[in-house]
Amino acid sequence: MQNGGTSKLPGYPDYFNERFSTASEVRNVAGMVGSGALNSKMILSQQALRNGFLNMSADNTAIHEFVHLIDKADGEVDGIPEYLIPKSLVEPWIKEMHKTIREIRMGESDIREYAGTNEAEFFAVVSEYFFKKPALLQEDHPKLYRMLDHIYGGAEES
Repeated sequence: MQNGGTSKLPGYPDYFNERFSTASEVRNVAGMVGSGALNSKMILSQQALRNGFLNMSADNTAIHEFVHLIDKADGEVDGIPEYLIPKSLVEPWIKEMHKTIREIRMGESDIREYAGTNEAEFFAVVSEYFFKKPALLQEDHPKLYRMLDHIYGGAEES
């Protein structure tokens, strides 16, 4: 809906804190997946949502948080999307994930450092990369690309 030339979208107009406050001095959250009453809900800053789709970087808060929802569908946010990943790919995915997280932590990877935080963040960050910069991911990390392509319903893993 347009109102005076600006669109009115529900949600947080700017970054917020972990208690969902936009009035706090410290507001560094662009998006999160809720828990409790907000379980299975994704909360996003409108600014982060727009920026993620307007810029050409691999970062995208909406994709990132949506991937956490996918990951959480099996009950755990652990970097293993059990509803999507074929059982035969679980062990190779875990091995490749841990290998790449080690490389990130040692500064030996071009994947964003935040992916080295833990398995859940790794899955979310490399999924951003997969959807925003697929050709680059395929070129720089062909094994990760093939696995993500299979997880998200692409070609068969060989």
